[in-house]
Amino acid sequence: MFRGEDVLEVARKYIGAKYVLGARAVLANKDHKGPWDCAELASWCCYQAYGIVFGTYGRDPRTADAYSGKWWEDAQKAGTLISLEEAFVTPGAVLLRKPGANAIGHVGFSRGDGGTVEARGRAYGVVETEDARGRAWDGGALVPGVEYSQGAPLAPPPRVSMLYRVRHPFMRGEVVERIQKALRKRGFHPGRADGVYGPLTEASVFNFQAFKGLAADGMVGPETARALGIDL
Repeated sequence: MFRGEDVLEVARKYIGAKYVLGARAVLANKDHKGPWDCAELASWCCYQAYGIVFGTYGRDPRTADAYSGKWWEDAQKAGTLISLEEAFVTPGAVLLRKPGANAIGHVGFSRGDGGTVEARGRAYGVVETEDARGRAWDGGALVPGVEYSQGAPLAPPPRVSMLYRVRHPFMRGEVVERIQKALRKRGFHPGRADGVYGPLTEASVFNFQAFKGLAADGMVGPETARALGIDL
């Protein structure tokens, strides 16, 4: 029986490897060493650990193309979407952020203790994180045919700074205005510095993050704020 922990053993072998957005990893090539993007690492490791093609366009392991949106779609079709709370305590479960109009999606493996193993971004590569609960995720997923165990309940996460993102109604205020001014100063174009975190600001943040090699999600948390040179 396949175990959720099996995929973590595979993924950990590539910690420190390079991240390249859009990199392709042929699932049938067991000797691939990188570079990786988040979905390719997830689908490739699942195939190596379980022999299961998941989260891809196509099902032929020689040609299948992994994509974060397909991870959500495949899990939805299989009925294996789970809550974030469950995913964070399930070793080998997959944490998902759906792609949007101005931001790419993201995929990472849960360690079962709040941490992850993931291809995080160009500035990070493939990394192991200690607590991903303060980041933007939409849900979790399990791979059909895999037996998962659950770890112990987690202690409350450390306090995290406000995450600035598109919400409805839009987030407003002096901090948003500072974000916009910092983006303009660095040659990005969030529109007028009006203190409203709308789609133009989101797209500008996404472009800034992609340029800097950060996790590109169109949201401003502590890491993006530091890169912009502002305090939240």
